[in-house]
Order: sequence, then C-alpha cells, then structure tokens
Amino acid sequence: MLPVKKHYYSFFLLVFIGIALFSCSKEDTGGGVTPNPTPSTSVTPTTTTLDLTDVRRNIALNTANNIIIPAYQALKIESDHLLTSVDDFTNSPSAENLKIAQAALKNSWLAWQRSSMYLFGPAEEVALRKSLNTYPTDITLIAANIQHQEYILGSIANQAAIGFPAIDYLLNGVGESTSDIIGFYQEEELAASRANYLRDLADDISTRVNSTLNGWTADGKNYTSTFTEEDALGLDVGSSMSLLVNSLDLHFQRFARDGKVAIPAGVRTAGIPRPLAVESLYGGYSVELLVENLKAYQRLLNGTTAGDENKEGIFDYLMAIEAGGLTEDMEAQFTETITMAATLNSPFSQQIEADTDKVVNLFLEMQKIVVFIKSDMASILGITITNKDNDGD
Repeated sequence: MLPVKKHYYSFFLLVFIGIALFSCSKEDTGGGVTPNPTPSTSVTPTTTTLDLTDVRRNIALNTANNIIIPAYQALKIESDHLLTSVDDFTNSPSAENLKIAQAALKNSWLAWQRSSMYLFGPAEEVALRKSLNTYPTDITLIAANIQHQEYILGSIANQAAIGFPAIDYLLNGVGESTSDIIGFYQEEELAASRANYLRDLADDISTRVNSTLNGWTADGKNYTSTFTEEDALGLDVGSSMSLLVNSLDLHFQRFARDGKVAIPAGVRTAGIPRPLAVESLYGGYSVELLVENLKAYQRLLNGTTAGDENKEGIFDYLMAIEAGGLTEDMEAQFTETITMAATLNSPFSQQIEADTDKVVNLFLEMQKIVVFIKSDMASILGITITNKDNDGD
C-alpha cells in the first residue's frame, strides 16, 4: 500500500480540528449525529480546503503522461521489433531467427498487458483490443486466408485470425519442433503465402499500436489534452475519472477474470474446462501474461509511473474523500490475487487439466476485485457504471 500524500495528512488534521471546535459549539438535539464534512466542504471561513477538482486533474495528468503514454511507447517498441523479427525470419527461416521472432512475440504480448485496459479514446478508434488479442485463434480461418490470399485483416470476419494469438500459432504451433516450424515456411506450395500472412499480421499490430500512441501524444492527435481538459475533470459520464473506472471495470471482469481465467477453467461453461481457450496456447506463457496484467491494474490504481515513482492515482482520490479503508482492502486483495496467480503452473492449459480447482479459486479471488471496483469503488467515487453485463456482479 502506498503512503498517503503529505498534503492529505495536513488537510485531515485541519478538518479534525475544525470538527472538534464546531461540535463544542452545538448542543445535542436528541441523539442526532452531525455528519462529517466532505473534503470539499469548508469547515470554518479560515480553513484551507482540498480542491477535489485539482486532485482529479493531477490523477488525469499523471495517468495520461506517466502511465498510459509510456505503456503505449513500450508496446510500440516491442511491436515494431516483432515486425522486424518476423521479416527477418520469413526472409531467412532459421532456428536463430525463429527464436528471436518467438521472443519478440512474447515481449510484445507482455507489453500489451500493461496497456490493454485503456479501452477508450485512440485505442477504441482502431479496435485495438479486438485486433490484438482475440483468442482462441481460429486456425481453420488462418489456413483459409493463407491458401486463398483474399483476406481483409481489419474486417470483423477476421478478428479471430489476427493479432498476437494468430502469430502465436504461426510461430509456435505449426510444428512440434523448431525444424518442423521452419519447414512450414519452406514448403514450396504455400511457403510464400504463409510468410506473407505472418508479415501482414505483424504489420497490422504495429500499425494499430503506432496509431494509438500517436492519438495520445502532443505531436499527434493529442487525446491527452481532451483527457485532462477542465470539462473532463468531473465525475460525470465521459469524464476522465469515469472513463478510467468504467474501462477498469469492463476490462477486468470481461477480459482478465473471464477471458484469462473463468472461461478456460469452465466457470462460464457449466463446469466443463476449456484448456484450449487459454491466452497463449502455443507459446505456453499464459500465466506470465496474467500476472503482468494484474500488476498493471495495481500500478494504475496506485498511480505508479513507468519509472516506478509513486504519484497520483485513483487510490489517492479515495484517500482524499476519506475512503482509505477501501484502498487498503483493494491493495491487499490485488496482492493476494497476484501471489495466487504466480503459483499456477505453465503451460496454463496443463494446469487446468491437472488441477482445475486451483484455477477456480483464483477466479473467486478475482471476483472479489470485481465487486470492489464495480460496487464499492464506483459508489464511493460517485461514478456511474455504464458497462452492462448479466453475470450477477
């Protein structure tokens, strides 16, 4: 749990003194309790109050400039390297080039875990999540696309045949050994088509990531300005705080809790496990992706920057409105969930087959976080949850 910012301590001391003085000047009117003033309420004419709009502004600025943009910058570096590595491998299929391309895929996928929860603004414009991480991938559709070479990668029909999961299949799943995979790109009949499709997939990822980053930066479309402008600093639908909370709520429950854990474990399929529905089926590092994603949520809530500095985050706002108990509960639950996730075995598909109960228990721990975000935090912050689901959360 991060320490409370110093100016919050000073403020709370002033508020406490003010309440004590005010209470002494009033007589009991029959058992009624005078409510504590909110941080934005002036206790006495001479008390300096904390401006919650300033708190929200600092959170928006820190989140945009020090968390979101660096996350996309890192993803750009890795996805550009993935494209270069795929080019090298398809131009010269060798064991060394394959190993480099496989590592580039893993590093890109890990970088995606730190930026995947921002489902609004520039990412929404290019359908980044659907295009980069729809799984399980459709290997039949991939084969058809390679054979006929008439695909449109940006079409809805091809969402299950693109992105990291499709590249995972083409770099890790088309053969049981390194030599088998290399041979897949050397067979005369479809070698060129397979190489072209793999390059197109990597290029599509790089293009979408670069477009998203450009959308946030000052020398691009500068969505950061929109995200941090005065009109976006309230708590209404469309405000920066509302966008963050709603995106956290949607992504965590649908794509982290359900996509990464519940669906493969069979929680959403009447108790029938689906081990082939894991995130990195062929690469076998689904657990690493899950842990990295969980840590990214925790860092965002704490306001932890890419440089590991403790700055303004949503937890700080909860502290400012005297909801420190919730921050402690959420921090403890994230820590417990991350610890539990890290104990799972890789490949995750084999963990599910060997001990499904352990995965279901992780789902239950993640469900507690969903309740914290969707019910407790949103209610205390005064944020309207606009995401609709039917799973009873």
